[in-house]
Amino acid sequence: MKTMIKLTQVVRANQNDEFYLRETSLNPNHIVSVNPSDQYIMLLHQNKLPEGLNPDHQFVEIFLSHGGSMIAVGTPQIINEKIQFAKKLLLG
Repeated sequence: MKTMIKLTQVVRANQNDEFYLRETSLNPNHIVSVNPSDQYIMLLHQNKLPEGLNPDHQFVEIFLSHGGSMIAVGTPQIINEKIQFAKKLLLG
């Protein structure tokens, strides 16, 4: 049984700095590391990210075992709590 974690992903639509948000599910076993993304905080303060985000939102870059990465809304602490909770569910 796989337990997935739900995240809000920030996706770059094109090279013109257009972004959108989408809900995504991620297998926590595929996460290698979670790091803060100051670049996306700057984009938020420059009003380049989608409307509806709170100015206090933070962002993380999640590196995946297959070599890719993604940007998600949240702090490293919040994402790590979701990962630990999902792993506890798997262990019973």
